Amino acid sequence: MQLSHIALGAFVLTAVLLQGPGGEDPQFDRGRALFDKPFTLAEGLGAPEMNADSCRACHQDPGIGGAGSLELNVSRFGNDNGGAGPFTNVPGGQGLSKLFPPSVHGREEYPTGLLGADVFEQRQTPSAIGHGLIDQIPAAVITANEDVNDADGDGVFGVARRLTVAGNLEIGRFGWKAQIPRLADFVNDAMFGELGLTTPDNGRGFAGLADDDSVPDPEITQEQVDDIAHFMAMLPPPPRGGSTDPLVAEGLKTFHSIGCAKCHTPSLPSPTGPVPLFSNLLLHNVMPVGYRGMAEPGAEAGFFKTPPLWGIKGTAPYMHDGRAEDLRGAILAHFSEAEQVRVNYENLTTAEQDALILFLEDL
Repeated sequence: MQLSHIALGAFVLTAVLLQGPGGEDPQFDRGRALFDKPFTLAEGLGAPEMNADSCRACHQDPGIGGAGSLELNVSRFGNDNGGAGPFTNVPGGQGLSKLFPPSVHGREEYPTGLLGADVFEQRQTPSAIGHGLIDQIPAAVITANEDVNDADGDGVFGVARRLTVAGNLEIGRFGWKAQIPRLADFVNDAMFGELGLTTPDNGRGFAGLADDDSVPDPEITQEQVDDIAHFMAMLPPPPRGGSTDPLVAEGLKTFHSIGCAKCHTPSLPSPTGPVPLFSNLLLHNVMPVGYRGMAEPGAEAGFFKTPPLWGIKGTAPYMHDGRAEDLRGAILAHFSEAEQVRVNYENLTTAEQDALILFLEDL
């Protein structure tokens, strides 16, 4: 085995790499180079139908593989008949796009009548650090935590995102709507949806197979896709802060007592050991009653996958659209299934609230 130290802003990650020739991992090195690489039009970059020219352009906070800042938010749009429903897609609306930048913090404003759209939603770039560990969590572990009918009566449900992939039922793990089941699918989806680069057809439906530029398809080889996926799989989450401040321990108790852990499950088992992600990877409705947003089959408006909390201190702003500038704001932006948790937080003393924030910042 070999240890590789990867600087991520305030963090230094220690990745355990597979032993390669000469004690190195050439595939990791190739994948990192591709993750960093600014692609060009001559290589198939999908300008202007693209969000960035490299993976790192969006996944950069607190360093390579991390989250994206507010100005990197992208947009989705559809039609929900003025809020009366049902939600219907409009051309291009489910494809992430920066073509219409936000004029209002946390909300997009578009020209009236844009492709028949009347509902708009931003997407914050989530951190991709630790995806390799999440990829190893068995589907049965995720579905075991579902509470579709709220059997315990606590108002918190939790539903796994079920996806049909190549004729088989799989469980979603990645993306705000848990719309991607496996890490390799995440790479294929991002290559086309974010960069406009076509990739080989592996039969799973996440690759973009063709576009209308003059560059021969596929524009990225299978080896390159595999190299990027391997690099991402080897990026561990930031290490815990390890604070000995007794207030951090008090914050942990509060985290459990007010109900945060009902969705932000501290760890999930995997074949290689516990994954301390602080997420159950389930969909929950956490938006206010009457919220208008994007819907997908199996993930209605307002339903989002519980995001992992590891390294959360370095990934502001928060929530699916970046509406919360800090951790306090993120807690106060929880509604519906998380309504009682938010109320519990509001009822804490200032000292108890401060201790909870200290605990979260230590993750």
